[in-house]
Amino acid sequence: MKLARRFFSGLLVLSTLLQFTGGPPAAVSSALPYPTRSDYRIKGLQPDFWPNRAEVAGNNVGGVAMNMVWANWEPSVTAPPCAGGQQQFDNHCFTVDARTDAEIKAYTDLGVVVTAVVYGVPAWARVNRACSPAYPGFEIFCAPDNAADYGRFAGMLAQRYDGQHGNGRLADFVIHNEVNSNDWFDIGCGQGVACDQNAWIDTYAQNYNAAYDAVVAQQSTAKVLISLDHRFGTVFDQPAASSPVLSEQTMLTALAPKLGARAWRVAHHAYPPDLTRPDFGADDYPRVSFGNLGVLVGWLRKQFPNTPSAWEVQLTENGVNSASPSSEAAQADGVCRSFIDVLGTPGIESYIYHRMSDNAGEGVSLGLHRADGTAKPAWSTYALANRNDLTPAQLSCGFETLPYITLRRGYDAAAGKHRASSRLLPSGVTQEQTYKVLRQPAAGTVMLYECKLGSQTFLTRAVDCEGQFPMGPVGYAYTTQVAGTQPLYRCRRDADNDHLITVQSNCEGYVLESVLGYVVT
Repeated sequence: MKLARRFFSGLLVLSTLLQFTGGPPAAVSSALPYPTRSDYRIKGLQPDFWPNRAEVAGNNVGGVAMNMVWANWEPSVTAPPCAGGQQQFDNHCFTVDARTDAEIKAYTDLGVVVTAVVYGVPAWARVNRACSPAYPGFEIFCAPDNAADYGRFAGMLAQRYDGQHGNGRLADFVIHNEVNSNDWFDIGCGQGVACDQNAWIDTYAQNYNAAYDAVVAQQSTAKVLISLDHRFGTVFDQPAASSPVLSEQTMLTALAPKLGARAWRVAHHAYPPDLTRPDFGADDYPRVSFGNLGVLVGWLRKQFPNTPSAWEVQLTENGVNSASPSSEAAQADGVCRSFIDVLGTPGIESYIYHRMSDNAGEGVSLGLHRADGTAKPAWSTYALANRNDLTPAQLSCGFETLPYITLRRGYDAAAGKHRASSRLLPSGVTQEQTYKVLRQPAAGTVMLYECKLGSQTFLTRAVDCEGQFPMGPVGYAYTTQVAGTQPLYRCRRDADNDHLITVQSNCEGYVLESVLGYVVT
């Protein structure tokens, strides 16, 4: 995992401090609506200051991510009057990062939603916390002494980039980075000092709440997200390790009660289990990769039934390696498969690919372009998969079935059991039948869920998976028959409790259990 800790987000590269002349914005009378992306524009990108922004936006990219490094904007505390190129907010002067400032405005003008990753604690804001950074340069991941200071920075960003003052708009705010890893959210433990789990979660809750309240005070429609890596299962709870980790399950279960009525959301990083390889699949638990995203979304729906905002997940940093032991061809295939699995998981509303071009400092080659700017095969896969803006449309990698998701039935000959999923079936499982369900809710539809029982998976309408392991939502079936649909039966073989789905009323010799709904065939 040392490689993983080094490369996530490219966060060691701090953007250059430049001057930008701009005065404090006027008071905002009302917030703009949230810029909802259609499923066709779910894909996003960390653009790495790509010189041709039109090339990014012109390939139907729905979103970009920008690193907003607090240490660059407020390297020291300065009170008004503020100098040219500074932004005044809450009696503090912030130095505007001109390069990032220009990017936000330009992408907003191009109709692209901009996500802010808000991190990077300046030295003055952490003087009282005895952190032990995992690597040189990681000092900025030390948690601030006072959460209100961090909240002020987030509030300033939300005000400046509210879309109403000529500076563009930040619509999504990611609060710190991979906060279930002490390497990236350091509360003053690790490297031989055991972490206090309660203190860890309390500290992050204070930061999240301060930032959330400051952001929504400026933009009531903004979305504020909790950043987590792909270590989902509780087996990863290791607060006393040299590089301490808390699982997503533990972090969110303990954190949620501390967030009150706030509409919190998850920013998940869905990298393959082995970050150097392009392989991911349905059975990646206890990690949650592209291949088993439903595990996270299904758990959120089950665990937090009264917090619907938690059911909406954004993938704010994700990539596939192209260097050995992978290859550029394997990366392109992995990008296509990632789209299929993301689109096959209702509740995933944004997928930001990391990154546009390779960064040698990461130790892996995630870019869609090489370091010299030349395109890899994965760029064509990424750029052309969702071109519904062309005539005729050019669609692949799951986009061709929208607004529907392909529901797959497969058979595992080795286990003698069936599987059903909207995500790609595991290796060794032969696809037998396909059906179509809606990705988004519509009148007269019901959500179906995939559940795991031993080596098989079955479908149900029950969010709790009838007591079995949740593999997540697979899409919306009609509750009554409409033109072009057939009933989808859930059937069981008594001899070994194998389940299958079928549109044949005789259940193919199995015993009828229920009609799940009506699907397109």
